[in-house]
Amino acid sequence: MDKIFLCAMLGLILAGCQPKEEAANQRSNASSAITAERKEAARKLTAQAVALLEQKNYPGVVASLDAAIKADPTDQEPYLILGQILLKAGEFQRAAEFLDTAAKNFPDNGTIFYMLSMANQMSGKKLPAVLAARRSFEIFKGANDQDNAEKSAVLLQQIINAPEMAAPNNPDTKNNTAVK
Repeated sequence: MDKIFLCAMLGLILAGCQPKEEAANQRSNASSAITAERKEAARKLTAQAVALLEQKNYPGVVASLDAAIKADPTDQEPYLILGQILLKAGEFQRAAEFLDTAAKNFPDNGTIFYMLSMANQMSGKKLPAVLAARRSFEIFKGANDQDNAEKSAVLLQQIINAPEMAAPNNPDTKNNTAVK
């Protein structure tokens, strides 16, 4: 079973380095390598995380979602939930790192790119925020999801028009102004 998991993870990692069509094939192969048993375990862990979230047991939520991702790295739901939790908790740098990994695993998920853009913006990384917002817009527009495409366009415009801001807890900033 560990060999299947390692093959699936390797496929996901390699998918980020390949052309889109080849990457999609790799993700498909990785998905089929995940057993039904592991998919069910991941689904139960995600449901458990949602129940723990209602109880405001945040460490339990994170642990359950991490376990769900390990059980089935092809399931997008735990990535989305954990990304939202990190953003709401103000863990912007951690959210940006986590969502960047999720975006590589799911390059056609506009919501992940939208959240990545917000995390990068709040971390003081304007260019990555712009790129993620633009990708989110492209995905939603390509899927004819006008509402979310419009939200992505608004976010993109806000990021472009926003003054440079210091990243919270960034040692390269002083008095909340960017070091020049």
